[in-house]
Order: sequence, then structure tokens, then C-alpha cells
Amino acid sequence: MKQLSKFASFFVFPTFVLCAHLFVSQVLNLYKTFPNLDIPFHFAGGLSIAYTSTQTVAYLEKEKIIPALHQVLFLVLIFSLTATATVFWEFAEFILDQWMNTNIQISLANTMQDQLMGILGGIAWIVLYIRYLEKITGSTRVSN
Repeated sequence: MKQLSKFASFFVFPTFVLCAHLFVSQVLNLYKTFPNLDIPFHFAGGLSIAYTSTQTVAYLEKEKIIPALHQVLFLVLIFSLTATATVFWEFAEFILDQWMNTNIQISLANTMQDQLMGILGGIAWIVLYIRYLEKITGSTRVSN
């Protein structure tokens, strides 16, 4: 149970970002007034996905569920997981638009911008993570 609780704690940040997005868009209805407000939310979403991916992979390594990854492979995996999640998020929006007759994806340009912002959020996390590790250990990777 303790392991499940620890694992679940990794998802607090993305859950917060999603709830904030839903509150701003559905309750306050601010996206109609400020249509570009979704840009920082996609960036924060990418940042939170990369954070959660980092915590999850490090935890799996620590518990010896997966072998320790080389630092470059670790960072490539975090980037890949973040990029994949942003693509699938946009797929989900597309499916909602098709099935529910909504217009979440305003245009192809908006969809590409959303994906770019999510990926940039992931890259920002990776850069912050590398700098943090260099600061506290003098290397680009520590084991948890």
C-alpha cells in the first residue's frame, strides 16, 4: 500500500494542472475571453508529464523493477514519454471533437502549437532536472 501511495503521489502535479485547466476553461470560461490562455497550460502540462515520467522511471529503477538506465537513455526516455503523451492528448481532443461535435481543436495550427508547447514544457523540465542534478551532485544523473 505504501508503494501505491508513493507511486500515486507522482501524479499530483499533472492532476493539478488538469484541474486548473478545467476550472479556468469550464468554470471561469476564460478561454473565450483569452483564447491564448491554453498556451501556458499546454506548456505546464508538458512540464508536469516530464516530471511525472522522471519520478516514475526513477522509482522503478530504485525498486529494481527496471534496470538503471544510462543517463542519456534516461533523458531520451523522459522526452519520448512527454512527446508521446502530448500527441495522445491531441488525439483525445480530436476524438472528442468528432464524437461530441465540439471544437476543442480550433485549427490544425492550434493543434500543432499545443503539441509544441507540451514538448517545450518537457524540454524545460529536462533542462531544469539536469541543472539541478549538476548542482547537487556534480554529475548529470543520480539514483534515487
